[in-house]
Amino acid sequence: MKTYKYFLLFTVLTALLVAGCESLEVKNLNDPDFATAFSKPSDVKGVAGGLINTWFQASQDYNGPALALWVGADAGTCSHGNVGMWHFSMEPRIAWDNTPAYGNATVNETFYKAMYSLLSSSNEILVKLLTDGMVITADDGTDETGMVKAMAYLGQGLALGYVGLFYDKGFAVTEDTDLTGEIPVAPYTELITTAVASLDKCIAECSSTTFTLPGTWIPGMTYTQVEIAQIANSMAAKLLSYSPRNKADNDAVDWGRVLAYANKGITFDFAPKMDDVDWYDLYHTYANYAGWGQVDMRIANMMDPAMPSRWTLGADQWATLPAPTLAHEDGVDDRIFTDFQYKSSCTFRVERGYYHYSCYRYSRHDDYLSTWTTPSPVFRKAENDLLKAEAMMHQSNFTGAADIINAGERITRGGLAPIEATAAEVEAAIFYERNIELFCSGLGVEFCTMRKADKLQKGTPLHFPIPGQQLEVNLMEPYSFGADKGVAGQDYSNGGWF
Repeated sequence: MKTYKYFLLFTVLTALLVAGCESLEVKNLNDPDFATAFSKPSDVKGVAGGLINTWFQASQDYNGPALALWVGADAGTCSHGNVGMWHFSMEPRIAWDNTPAYGNATVNETFYKAMYSLLSSSNEILVKLLTDGMVITADDGTDETGMVKAMAYLGQGLALGYVGLFYDKGFAVTEDTDLTGEIPVAPYTELITTAVASLDKCIAECSSTTFTLPGTWIPGMTYTQVEIAQIANSMAAKLLSYSPRNKADNDAVDWGRVLAYANKGITFDFAPKMDDVDWYDLYHTYANYAGWGQVDMRIANMMDPAMPSRWTLGADQWATLPAPTLAHEDGVDDRIFTDFQYKSSCTFRVERGYYHYSCYRYSRHDDYLSTWTTPSPVFRKAENDLLKAEAMMHQSNFTGAADIINAGERITRGGLAPIEATAAEVEAAIFYERNIELFCSGLGVEFCTMRKADKLQKGTPLHFPIPGQQLEVNLMEPYSFGADKGVAGQDYSNGGWF
């Protein structure tokens, strides 16, 4: 096991250099250093081959926002001070400390920089292909320009989209951006719109060419233009569905568009195979490894209503807990014993609040925790199915949505009763499955699920601010969110689940 790794891929020429008030000055791609670094098609292809790895490692990183968002959503729980977990899960919620000197500043700073490194790399590739007319060929002479272009658009969409999902604003820079002047800051809605447009270009490129990715680009299975297009479609559906900051925004989503993307989405679990060298998942590690994260009692109660939804009685609570369910019982989700493990003790610090306590941990990733070399699912097929069902629900196709849910893991693995084709049952089932079936999969799944339903605890930040260190470089005014900082319901939660 790697107890700690700091892993961040940079391109030969990456960082976006910033200056000016709320603007972005980007490195000129006509700079001689850039021309030298990207002078060979093999160099450009090599950078393209690392784009998905850059996104994956940043999204699933220990130093990134995954663990903080997980506990902030009351999906996982942990009283440890590491990477913002304690501070982000405090009750009552506190504001995010956005000063550069904050000990956990890495949580949003590292990820923000990684996404703009990914964006810079993707844009640099596209400039070489589209502006300079570079052609990429394989050793056997096969034209691979389309493959590299598709992956650059995918990287561009992921970078812009994930900044849009988790930050209030950023810089919507593409290969078409005029880099000779200042670039204004863009709200998250514009970042999402630009990201989806990039994914559309990836999908279009995949439809006009054929290719098979080299095995090292995304290890674990063979990816052709078909699978890359499916990933881009699923990601577009996800960005549109997960970006709302509140229920009103969620109701206003173009659900017909979401359904169109999801219908062409993944038919497999997107789960790169780990090798514990270049590919490893520190989110899955620290959320589930012994002595680290456990499962919030909210989740345990959802699966087994006999379990309390909150730990309120201190050490005495152990004596009041029902016996754990270890075999099928009507009304109890079988996954509580297939995917989760009952624990008879909890090592969290008492002085930081018994509300952190739990009697469950997540065991579905135990194969990875014992080998470090298994596939690590970050976008399950079930997630795409739920995007379909959600879009159908918002179009009043409750029968179609219920059919998808009743054919899925809720029944096949959970052993629960089928739902009826009503708005209330479909909505509840989608919320439930995102919390249970998609538990601890990709970055922020439970957080976005709670956020769009107005269920995050009152005062929880709904997104991160641009990191304080970047604000200083950009000569922008300091700001933050959480508790009562920002606009209620837009920057911090004014709802809650209890």
